[in-house]
Amino acid sequence: MLPPPPDPQGPNGFFGLPSIWSNVRSPFENGVVGRWEGEVADLVVFGEIPKQLNGTFYRIMVDPFYPLQEGNAPIEGDGNICALRINDGRVDLKVRYVDTERLRLERQANKRLFGLYRNPFSHHPCVRAAVDSTANTNLVYWAGKLLALKESAQPYEVHPDTLETLSYDPFKSPGKTFSAHPKVDPYTGELVVFGYEAKGLGTDDIVIYALDKQGVIHDEQWIKSPWPAFIHDCAITPNFIILVLWPYDADVKHMKNGNQHWTYNRDRPATFIIAPATPTTSPPTRRRASQSGETKLYFKSSRIFYSVFPVIGPPTNKPFRDFQADYVRWEINLTQPTNTRVVEPTVILDMPGEMAMVDERFLTRPYDKLFCPVIPPGKQGPIPPILPIGLHTYTMLDKPSSKVDLSKDAPEGDGWVLGMIQRMDVNRSDLVVLDTKDFAKPVAVVQLPFRIKG
Repeated sequence: MLPPPPDPQGPNGFFGLPSIWSNVRSPFENGVVGRWEGEVADLVVFGEIPKQLNGTFYRIMVDPFYPLQEGNAPIEGDGNICALRINDGRVDLKVRYVDTERLRLERQANKRLFGLYRNPFSHHPCVRAAVDSTANTNLVYWAGKLLALKESAQPYEVHPDTLETLSYDPFKSPGKTFSAHPKVDPYTGELVVFGYEAKGLGTDDIVIYALDKQGVIHDEQWIKSPWPAFIHDCAITPNFIILVLWPYDADVKHMKNGNQHWTYNRDRPATFIIAPATPTTSPPTRRRASQSGETKLYFKSSRIFYSVFPVIGPPTNKPFRDFQADYVRWEINLTQPTNTRVVEPTVILDMPGEMAMVDERFLTRPYDKLFCPVIPPGKQGPIPPILPIGLHTYTMLDKPSSKVDLSKDAPEGDGWVLGMIQRMDVNRSDLVVLDTKDFAKPVAVVQLPFRIKG
């Protein structure tokens, strides 16, 4: 059970004194403002970290350096990287902001200059031409580069050891945007990338391509979206990429009137775009031999029945505990024409779950194990349950979060799952290490000296 919020008039509520942060702090943060950079050596470890775990566990945090304009969704805010370096059973912590153009400009002015999420018309006129990416959504290591990603722009490259920001758009990628969730194809050894609104604000243009292990671009193709949609994630098969369109509309006129980038549209169905992994314009050596053999595609995703961002709308008085979400398996029949209604998905997990992981050696191929953070019944937090914040447990499903495997030849799912747990009951953050053979309790818990951003 979560502790009650602090009394605003008491000592833990700052005696009722006002602050520029007072109106923009989320209730689940329980007094944690963040805005911290630094290092802590040799964190306290309970249990024993497996000797095979040697490397860095990276997290990216949404951590506004200046108070945001009211009305922003919780996905807005500067990207702050948390790196936990694991070596010989010891763990060191380093936290550093991604030094984006946006953050540099605001630090120079010593105030907030950017307004609503992805709405340049709400920004201060002097920064409207700047790259407004916060680089706060995901971290991917590819072609020797650690990439801080935000789907509204190209990546920032960050030094994997010092966390110093090195460059913007390191691959000179096509288009203006780069997905925050590209996918590694373990069989081709390439990173599959897409970008939406790829020709500018509110456009219906999508770019798709692959980056090889040297960062060279292949198989570039441009397609159109049925509307300027919110395309946050994708799935890949041996021969296709599946783009998942959320029921939101982007309207530049709406933005110019001071409104949100997105408008939730109840009339939009869940929509999927299927594109070939290699277009016909690719050289013959790049084309997939079996592309014509796939007639049915299967992928899994969260399914939600409401707007995940209440500030985007529509307004509702429905309590968070009554919101419905599940985790499902979709089937797409490629023999059917465009605009065919897909069959009702199969429910795999009838509770809110997000940020699921599989053994990445099996991506694009059949697999049997899925690792999914969930919010079990009776443990709802003070935010919509689908958001992957303050998750209380992990569930392992023997059917079709960071996953670490023992070796290339290890059985599927053999290894460890690492995850940051926000202990809101005791106001603490822990890194937990779970053996995938036994989820009853962690094999190790690394205690941070304070509660860090979720």
